[in-house]
Amino acid sequence: MSIDDISKKLHDLKVLIDKNDIYSANNLINELKGFLLEFESLPPLNIETPNAEIERKLSRDFLEYAVIVSVILEDKEGFERNINSLKPYYIKNINISESTSTPTVLGLNLLYLLVENRLADFHSELELLSDEQLSHPNIKFCTQLDLHLVVGSYDQVLIAASTPPVAVYSFFLKSLLETVRLNVGECIAAAYENLSIEKATKMLMYDDTEDTKTFIQESYPDWEIVSGVINVKVKKSTKSESIPSHRLISQTVTYATELERIV
Repeated sequence: MSIDDISKKLHDLKVLIDKNDIYSANNLINELKGFLLEFESLPPLNIETPNAEIERKLSRDFLEYAVIVSVILEDKEGFERNINSLKPYYIKNINISESTSTPTVLGLNLLYLLVENRLADFHSELELLSDEQLSHPNIKFCTQLDLHLVVGSYDQVLIAASTPPVAVYSFFLKSLLETVRLNVGECIAAAYENLSIEKATKMLMYDDTEDTKTFIQESYPDWEIVSGVINVKVKKSTKSESIPSHRLISQTVTYATELERIV
């Protein structure tokens, strides 16, 4: 397939994504994958062929589209794979101009790291970005979200989640509800020795007590559930006992419920 043919196919791919025809877009991605691998100018070979610059731009654009499609398909493994393949193209010595999709893709990567609680990786990625990139709304959104989560400003998280700069961010924003549930769990650990499974279900914003039991088994395996009552087996430190935990639970549940409604 010629460079012109691949360029046209990538244009078609963008049109399919814009139309939200993700099934066809994914099929086209699978079709193009093999042809792009034939370019010797691409990482890791990086051979300076006569068409190296255009070949690298085409491959970068392809991978950025693949990242976006993987997010829409909720394919985390595909997302990670495509992001890792993209990273060599964002190194300055590759020397290709930034695409219009780059800030969105960089923001998706930051959101993913934030939601996965990989905060060290999140801040390492920030250090690789230019001042211009950091000031872009799609990336600034992620850095502000990080700040809100660090200080526990769930009201600000709520506001941010209701107005993402791009719609594709919504998939990762949904995962923030699980982060909030973990925060509720920490508040429960600080405030209670025992509470009913029904009350915990309401606090954790589940519809079914079985979901609450699964959450406890996965996140707080030391807690015991006996006759519908949760025994919170956490040794409280002086710091945890000083937290106004009932107030924090009420505030967190309110924000998180509203966040779940929005996303």
